[in-house]
Amino acid sequence: MLTLIPALAEFFVVVAVALAAVLLKTIDARGFLASAAVGFAAIYGGGVSWFITVAVFFILGVAFTLYKYGYKRKLGGAQGKGGARNWPHILANGGVASLVAAWNFFHPSPWNAVLFLGAVSAAAADTGATELGLLSREEPRLITAPSRKVPPGTSGGVTRLGSLGALLASLIIGVTALPLGVLGYPFAVIPACVLGGVAGAVADSLLGAAVQRRGYCVACLKPTEALSHCGEKTRPTSGTPYIENNVVNVAATVVGALVAAAILLVQLSI
Repeated sequence: MLTLIPALAEFFVVVAVALAAVLLKTIDARGFLASAAVGFAAIYGGGVSWFITVAVFFILGVAFTLYKYGYKRKLGGAQGKGGARNWPHILANGGVASLVAAWNFFHPSPWNAVLFLGAVSAAAADTGATELGLLSREEPRLITAPSRKVPPGTSGGVTRLGSLGALLASLIIGVTALPLGVLGYPFAVIPACVLGGVAGAVADSLLGAAVQRRGYCVACLKPTEALSHCGEKTRPTSGTPYIENNVVNVAATVVGALVAAAILLVQLSI
């Protein structure tokens, strides 16, 4: 149950963090509301510990994105707008965790906590895999056809460095959540985060290879997986027309949440 003074303090903390992110150009102006919505859900639904966990994920994502950003931009795989997140990207990565947190406000449960951690870990793992994978010296291989090499940044392409990035990112979420007491079963935190995170990243790659939309820009003729490019709608060439990267990210966080819950269930039954 919320009380006025703490609730107001938490409100201003979330707003201040979101504003700082805009000023630091890590999210764009329209991403402010999406970022604040994710923060409000986390802090009111799960408390400060849940909010800190989401904040660590965001900081981690920014760090991975900006690391050797110029090199990744030359490859054509860098996040647009100098690495700043927009509102669809923020909701695609944080939406599932936010919904779980909002549900937890009304129905607190350890199962909500583990679903939350799995969703956040999957989002972090996918970001780590994508951003570090772009820096790999080995050519990515398509996860559904390992003998086939694909250009860096291709959805479904995997590398050993990218896999290490997924493992590292999900482990950092677990190490963050453990001392904060996000989950009442400490023994399950690291396994749930790591396995949920890696499972989410694998699901992202599988969906990216199998069904994600591919196309090209009608203005610059460059290949792209986005729905629009250069201010124009892109023309699809393969995949499912409306399953773009944000849709795949949502699905990956759902997988991460469910796998994390399964890990807790197995550990409780042993």
